[in-house]
Amino acid sequence: MDNIATIKIHPTIGIARVGSSPTEFFIGPELPGERSPPPGGYKDRSNRVKRQAARFRVFGYDLHGKLVKELVASDATITWTVHLANKKAAWRRFDGLKHDAPFRNARVKDRHSLIIDPGPLSVSGVHQAVLCDSGMFRSTPVPLGEVRTDDQGRLLVLGGFGRSGSPINAPIRSFANNDGWHDDVSDGPVTAMVMPHNTTKILHATAAWVIVGPPKFAPALESITTLYDVLLQVAVDKLGRTLPTRPSFTQDVYPILARVMNMKWVSQLAGSAHKTLTAVIPPPGADSARAAIFARLRNPADGSGGDMPMIWSDDYGMQPDSRAASRRHAKMGEAENQPITKVQYRVMEQWKDGNFIDDWNGPPAPATEITPAGLDRAALEPCVGGPFYPGIEAGWLMRDVYQFDEPFRLSHKELTAGDITKQMSVPWQSDFNDCKFEDPLAWWPAQRPDNVFPARGNTQVRWTRGIVNSPEAMIKSWYRLGFVVKKGEKYVETERKAK
Repeated sequence: MDNIATIKIHPTIGIARVGSSPTEFFIGPELPGERSPPPGGYKDRSNRVKRQAARFRVFGYDLHGKLVKELVASDATITWTVHLANKKAAWRRFDGLKHDAPFRNARVKDRHSLIIDPGPLSVSGVHQAVLCDSGMFRSTPVPLGEVRTDDQGRLLVLGGFGRSGSPINAPIRSFANNDGWHDDVSDGPVTAMVMPHNTTKILHATAAWVIVGPPKFAPALESITTLYDVLLQVAVDKLGRTLPTRPSFTQDVYPILARVMNMKWVSQLAGSAHKTLTAVIPPPGADSARAAIFARLRNPADGSGGDMPMIWSDDYGMQPDSRAASRRHAKMGEAENQPITKVQYRVMEQWKDGNFIDDWNGPPAPATEITPAGLDRAALEPCVGGPFYPGIEAGWLMRDVYQFDEPFRLSHKELTAGDITKQMSVPWQSDFNDCKFEDPLAWWPAQRPDNVFPARGNTQVRWTRGIVNSPEAMIKSWYRLGFVVKKGEKYVETERKAK
């Protein structure tokens, strides 16, 4: 313990998710590539969705920045402090990439009454719990979850129960901006004070952040561009992060190809273009095949190239409260797809040119050892990295505006609780309902499936069939929708409650 000079919290950004079960939860991914469902599935015996908890750990480093060890309750007294808040109703209306949109609930003079903020909560020891239930939305209590510790004194953050409402019974008019409404997603800083045993020295850990978002209904699948990819690009552009000179096919190229191929399980986008990807696995594949696939990618530098990935872009080209204009643009051939990141594009370009490491021995196995970097990656890879219209867990403010102290670690100097989720849709279910497949492109099928294969049957069907046909129905019945999980070589819908 004497050689520990600094302490850091990992993951740098933890991801929790709301759920309707009042009693059961599971811990979010902690190993890159590990996507096994929790024991008993994603719902409890009453078919209520389990909350996903974000677990945080503290790690000690020496004077040279070398990892010494993880610290737990047997090593030190660890006091955690978490501050969750929801600022959606008090923030600006979502209007694409505009920085100066008017505020939501503009007629409400008491802006603080629109912010659900129970204040910081602290917890220490093992098996402790504190409810985060004193926040109010215009005098209406809105619980945001709770903070706990596990049997080693690590922190667990659990979010709300997916409850959205309007104390004034306001109608749902928009996919993103509904005045008079609230939900119970949130975000905020995570800090820790660590006092090693047999000493009076107190170490303040380098802080982290937690985001509480909506459920991920296809947990085994990843978006083509993840939030990890986006923040890796930020680290390269702004923080001096360097990358290997040649990409690994197994670790860098294959994951991009696999994400595209797996979209067929949650969307009707499994066209002929996707089927050609199998021709380059195993590598190297024909030069012409690699060139043809690369030519389909949109260039993130100048917008040239093709229509891959086949998802809508941040620049949706319309007013935010109506998608009719976009549908007209699509029919006229003006649909614009979201490019992959510059880092991803460079990886694919090197692969196209044959400048990659052919280390293929089959799909990469999940990691087996907990590491600080692995925790950071495992938390962010299941999250949407685009399009940010507005997004699911986070939006373009995190990518384009907010500052980072080191790769993947948000700076706390100017951010306060609620700043990450404040530009998200309010309530989240209105966007979740609206962002289904819109010809010719999709939105977030790895989070919010469009079409799925039931566990029994070979015909793909609409994910929301018979349960949701309006934003109001999504608000009321989202927990009845099914989860897409891997069964053998297929990804199928399970745990659906039809009635």
